[in-house]
Amino acid sequence: MHGITALELGLVIKELRGKIIGSYLKKFYDLGGDSFRFSFHGGEGNFVIYCNLLNTLNETSFVEESGAATNFAVAVRKRVEDSKVTDFYQYGSDRIAVIEVQGRGAKHRIIMEMFGRGNLVVVDEGNTVELAYKLISYRDREVKPKLSYVLPKSESATIDDLDAEKVESILNKISESRNRTISELSRYLNIGPIYLEDIIVSAGLNPKEGLAPAQIGALRDSILSFLERIKSPTPVIYMKDGVAIDYSVVQLKKYDGFEHEACASISEMLDRASITERSSTKNDSVVNDTSEIDAVIAKQRDLVRQFNDDSETYAQYGKRIFERMGEINALIMRIRERRKPTVEELRQEFPELNVEELSLKDRTVIIEV
Repeated sequence: MHGITALELGLVIKELRGKIIGSYLKKFYDLGGDSFRFSFHGGEGNFVIYCNLLNTLNETSFVEESGAATNFAVAVRKRVEDSKVTDFYQYGSDRIAVIEVQGRGAKHRIIMEMFGRGNLVVVDEGNTVELAYKLISYRDREVKPKLSYVLPKSESATIDDLDAEKVESILNKISESRNRTISELSRYLNIGPIYLEDIIVSAGLNPKEGLAPAQIGALRDSILSFLERIKSPTPVIYMKDGVAIDYSVVQLKKYDGFEHEACASISEMLDRASITERSSTKNDSVVNDTSEIDAVIAKQRDLVRQFNDDSETYAQYGKRIFERMGEINALIMRIRERRKPTVEELRQEFPELNVEELSLKDRTVIIEV
């Protein structure tokens, strides 16, 4: 399954926002493996929010054993436990979720970075990092205690503000580039590759090719149509042999013909998609019905069998890459030696590697072996 996209994160936050704001954060758990649990008490009683960095943020009734509290969990609890939630939102159109709380005479923000290596950060009222699950140094910012929290730079547009004129302006910029349409569009429309691909294919275009000026109209109309569709999401889980393999907030062309099941909400979709990856240990204080757990275990067994069937294929992929390592290393050295090599030059010199894309700015080269 794909990791959570900025689009899905924004939609699930909109769903849960009314329930979380005004409630009290009663407990925070560090479950290990980049996973966390928030226990809340509000007007509708107790409820639980599960977070796995990069993968999901959703309400759940499936509560695994948390074990002894980690040092990080204890530190977070000292700052935010029993605090009232004053806001819950997404930063712009990025994969960043924020819970703002007020308690014990202090305000804090709990920031969940659902991108890159993933992180959970607690920031004080003055925007200074107090706690960070991971101490990370990026090229343009650091996430460490005692430093100001800095948002990642982004060129992405806020999708709620997009109209035909703004979309066409973005596409005009993209058409000036010779890069793949999906790569360029992702810089401005941060909704996730799975949805960008569907938009481009629906316009009758190839995501791996550049955008010609004559194709701008078709792609603009496809984007606007998609933006209308997500105003009324129809979340769905895609199945293969009874096992969940992916999900989306609206049905996608790539999964036409696949078995699928509709979900009542985005949160339910994300919960069902992630639950097979989670522990099947029951917490009696929250979970009283084991039927869901039994179904999960059965699906996990089916998934393991599928993985075993696929392992031989993946081994062949790895062998193919390993056999080409000499050529790949030579390609990298040649790029380093030349000041501004072009894709065409590299394709001529390394025809068997099939160089698809080169970005000197991002220091990346995409090849097909």
